[in-house]
Amino acid sequence: MPRAQRKIGEILVGLGVLKSSDVNRVLAALSRRLHRQKFGQMAQTMGLLREEHILAALAVQMDLFPGIDRMTPGQILASLQDPKPGAPPPNA
Repeated sequence: MPRAQRKIGEILVGLGVLKSSDVNRVLAALSRRLHRQKFGQMAQTMGLLREEHILAALAVQMDLFPGIDRMTPGQILASLQDPKPGAPPPNA
């Protein structure tokens, strides 16, 4: 599946942050909500992940830099916080 179409839950499983059963629990909880809530917000509310996990998954979903799909969440976050010298800024 093209990266742009991958869902956050799938990415979090791929990163090793969530299990497939966790994704199913979050989706079940979301289906019971009257007010719309995002997957990452619900998973965080349920104590299954932290905000930095959501940020790492979003970076993968947006394919922010080459090789991101082979990185760990920690490596992704480190790359986001400390870009390589000489690399263009993200908004360039």
